[in-house]
Amino acid sequence: MGMKKLLIDFLNEYYQADLKSIHDVAGNQHLVGNSKIYNGALFVKIFKDPEMFYAEQHVNQVYYPEIYLDSVIFEDSYIVTLRDRELHDLDENKMDQKEAYEFGELLGNFHKKLTGRVLVAGSELKLSEQLNKKVQALTNTPYEKSTQAVLALLRSDFAQGNLEYEQMPKVVLHGDFSIRNIMKFEGKNILIDFERAHTGAAYEDFIKFFYKEVTNPTLRKEFIAGYSSVMEFEIPSHALQRCLLFLCALEICDYNLTHSGRKFGTMADRMVETIKNKDAVLSL
Repeated sequence: MGMKKLLIDFLNEYYQADLKSIHDVAGNQHLVGNSKIYNGALFVKIFKDPEMFYAEQHVNQVYYPEIYLDSVIFEDSYIVTLRDRELHDLDENKMDQKEAYEFGELLGNFHKKLTGRVLVAGSELKLSEQLNKKVQALTNTPYEKSTQAVLALLRSDFAQGNLEYEQMPKVVLHGDFSIRNIMKFEGKNILIDFERAHTGAAYEDFIKFFYKEVTNPTLRKEFIAGYSSVMEFEIPSHALQRCLLFLCALEICDYNLTHSGRKFGTMADRMVETIKNKDAVLSL
């Protein structure tokens, strides 16, 4: 009997359920089905990475206590069980100023509700040390040459970037804030998928969102206005923006190496080119 089937059989017995797999990528699985124990539909997330498991668990316990049900560790699998809900995708091509403002409020409320209340991963290293470490981890990969070249380009930004980043307030980041992870539930926008939550500067949650989905300066301003109505926000300096853009690019490179399908496409490569061109991502 395969380990995946063994795990699903265990969960079906444990929850008196009829769970079936709907997603299986890089060791992470999603199951859905009805449970007699909880008298309703379940959405079960299975992780191989304990850090992702604890992020998903801890954020849901505080952000969505009404849907968080249980957590289980089975062999080398880490499981978070939630109440299933009927969620609806948003159309990123129809974003207007009102919606951009609401998305900013949504992220601001997420940061406000979780910061200081949820324990998630974070780094004690200086920003430049984080960049160095991530570049070294890409040795002997297709990204080695280009990331080492950008690291060398950014060395002149490290002193200012390190100091500014150290002084910035840190929040609990969503870690993958995007239209894809905003859903409509009972007429309201909600956030989903918290396995990449970690601590950092608020701007880090803006980067992929602005780089791919909100390229219009007017919509960016509305998003920042919505966020600022909930949380204080200061636009980072050009030097820090460049360093944080590279940090984001490195995280995408790492993701691409372990996941097929490349959901981020060529974003990491384009971010690298942006840095080489001495551009900053936050064009307002």
